[in-house]
Amino acid sequence: MTGITVKVLWEKYLQGTATLAELEQLRSSFSQPEYRAVFDGLLQDAFTDPRNIETGDYNVDEMVSSLMLKLKEENNSQPVVRRMTPKRWIWMAASLLLFAVAGMYLWSNKASQHNQSNPSIAVKEDLPPGDDGAILTLSDGRQVVLDSLGNGLVAHQNGSDVMLENGRLLYDPKGEGMHAPSYNTMSTPRGRQFQMILPDGSKVWLNAASSIRYPVAFNGTERKVEITGEVYIEVKKNAARPFVVQGNDFELQVLGTGFNINSYADNGAVKATLVEGSVKMRLVSDSIGVLLRPGEQWIYNANTGNPKVVRSADMDHVLAWKEKRFSFNGNIRSIMNELARWYDVELNYEGNIPDKELEGGFTREIELQKVLEILKVVAGAEFELKGKLLTIRASK
Repeated sequence: MTGITVKVLWEKYLQGTATLAELEQLRSSFSQPEYRAVFDGLLQDAFTDPRNIETGDYNVDEMVSSLMLKLKEENNSQPVVRRMTPKRWIWMAASLLLFAVAGMYLWSNKASQHNQSNPSIAVKEDLPPGDDGAILTLSDGRQVVLDSLGNGLVAHQNGSDVMLENGRLLYDPKGEGMHAPSYNTMSTPRGRQFQMILPDGSKVWLNAASSIRYPVAFNGTERKVEITGEVYIEVKKNAARPFVVQGNDFELQVLGTGFNINSYADNGAVKATLVEGSVKMRLVSDSIGVLLRPGEQWIYNANTGNPKVVRSADMDHVLAWKEKRFSFNGNIRSIMNELARWYDVELNYEGNIPDKELEGGFTREIELQKVLEILKVVAGAEFELKGKLLTIRASK
């Protein structure tokens, strides 16, 4: 094959006229070093071509910002996030897009040909991405599913109106009554995330499979909440009433700040990341703790012992979920745990799954099969979805 042939095949690929054989030929040449310079030029041209910017299938911004996955250097044992040059990001994004689209093309063509002779063959199962929604558990035990409710009054609790407004829950105090303390719990099932405003005005974001338990009115000397899963909180400043976050093994104390806490059990560690302000992190068994500065991350793994502090955390990675993006930095099992929470599937592993470290990410607002097509290319794994059961196998 020559550079001219590659250019012809690339143009057919962009136009959607490439045959099955031509896609296979293009995919093969794409990974060969001698064609790297040719593809670099083609990609640069494609990213400035108005056709590719205007059409949904080849939107350049989507390719670069949503399909950025790369393999970590296999010999890099340090958990360092390496920044890639723009050109390298473009290369990886476009190559992944080609692999993913070509893979889906191959599947759809084979399925179509097979279905012509056997119309009983079903199409590949898929699942939509997660959405906004949550369950509010009131102090008397009643539960309110917020997914389908419109704006308005949800409940009246301990002197406050509980209101739903544009997809967020907020509390409108009608007076600081001398009521006995009562608590509400906001929880997100798998496949949901939610925003709310606590009775003191603090803002809370809940990732999938997470919860926060809080008093309907903060009347004591401190504002204390309990969380599970992953939660981001912007605390409203109140020096007279410190804000305290309680988890299974840890406690966080703040006056006014923004921070993220990831305490999923399947992650094997608790991670608290400070965005702004200052917080004091400590284990329940530790009376001293450690003071975090913005950009630092506190990590505690019960199996390895003492907590440690990462001085320069990857904030884009930590906060990606708030912006409905996946940001991966780990092996295939850690990635699948995150996908399972967002797409609400059960995981089943068969055989020896490669333990490659993957880094990068893409939007959370796409169907599951599109995600799996991308992971299939870079992770060395096969995926089979049946209902809510997702089986992961090593590639043959």
